[in-house]
Amino acid sequence: MEDKQSKIQVGGSVGGSVTAGSIQGTSSSNVGGNVSFAINELPSSSEADKPGIKELITQLQEAIEAEQNLSEDDKQDALEQVKELAEAAQNPNDAEMKNKAKKADRMLGRIISAVPQATKLLEFCNHLLPLITKVFGF
Repeated sequence: MEDKQSKIQVGGSVGGSVTAGSIQGTSSSNVGGNVSFAINELPSSSEADKPGIKELITQLQEAIEAEQNLSEDDKQDALEQVKELAEAAQNPNDAEMKNKAKKADRMLGRIISAVPQATKLLEFCNHLLPLITKVFGF
């Protein structure tokens, strides 16, 4: 019996780099990305001099992220509520979305009440939350 062997030849080269390591960040930065995604789904204001819901919620997100008097857990909880507001704002006349927004507003109020009185976040929330909730009719 004759033994036939097949020869396989492979030519060429493979290049590239392999990077190992880990990416670390705070949990609020992860939530913040989800919030930004939800906010970006909203339409921008049609009036240049008057902020719309997208701009108001963005300002709220930025104020929460910048607040040094909030623990990481409180920031994460607050940003989750901002995300809820942004999602609800996509359909503000829907009863379920209004309920979602009311819950988020109440939760944000509770979180913010733990912040010392003289902070920018408290000032922002006292100004921004009524403007945001007006979209939902309450």
